[in-house]
Amino acid sequence: MRRKPLREVIPVPLDRGVRSYKHGYPSEVTIWHNHPEYELHAIRRTSGLCYVGTYSGPFEPGNLVMAGPNLPHMWVTDRSGYEEGTEFGHFIPDRDVVVQFSEAFARGCADLLSDAADLTELMELSTAGILFSDATSARVVPLMDKLSSAKGSYRLGLFFEIIGHLAADKDRKILSVEWRATHCQHPKRLDNILRKIAENITRPDFTCSEMARREKMELSNFSRFFERHMNCSCTEYINRLRVYRACQLLIETDVRITAIAYEVGYGTLSTFNRNFQRFIELSPTAFRAQWRDGDFSAIETKSA
Repeated sequence: MRRKPLREVIPVPLDRGVRSYKHGYPSEVTIWHNHPEYELHAIRRTSGLCYVGTYSGPFEPGNLVMAGPNLPHMWVTDRSGYEEGTEFGHFIPDRDVVVQFSEAFARGCADLLSDAADLTELMELSTAGILFSDATSARVVPLMDKLSSAKGSYRLGLFFEIIGHLAADKDRKILSVEWRATHCQHPKRLDNILRKIAENITRPDFTCSEMARREKMELSNFSRFFERHMNCSCTEYINRLRVYRACQLLIETDVRITAIAYEVGYGTLSTFNRNFQRFIELSPTAFRAQWRDGDFSAIETKSA
């Protein structure tokens, strides 16, 4: 089985603009991943399970979520989510529409435009992930579609029209426990740490101690730095990356659970089962069985 990176690298600089695009499923960006940009993510078709930070729960067409910097996320389409006549596992074009922008761009807008206070509030809330109401999604997703093909200054107008609708949504829901501090004092160092974790996550012998040595930090100092900026321990972060990747494999494949445990980076099945139960509140076997039965009632979770 081919291992894929868990870190998405945005291919263009976003310090002075907005990126908007559509993509299908599966693709290189539909795995459990993170990146330093803010992201507004809409699902246009299919249903399944979404994972945002510490949250996991079902999604349907129209699902609209804003994720803050380095907040891991993915949307996994289940068997029942495929349209009639489409075989499970086949490519689904234009399932997702995405808008991404950098903190530098957003802060610049807020500093220059007094009317951009709504954007600042959304940025702060999005560190834990925001799920918007169906009514707001119905207004915003068509604008996101337009933004993906718009040119020139019209793009900026559409962007702020989208932000206006998001800010006015009184029924929005915070999804996860807050994943990182809003103002990171050492963004380059944090970004490097998260990138290195993503590159090494499938190694069973990879530890937080190794990461501390790479950063030339004492383990205690490294642990405090990580928890201050990510609001969780390094060990929890690594385990969540592995467990949520396992969820994707349990849904998308028929690979045996033991093989999945090793694939995502666990050296023993017992350690994998223990962490899976802790974060998902189900055993891997029960999770796969409930998914196949189309019962997601026990799979929604928010807190650590």
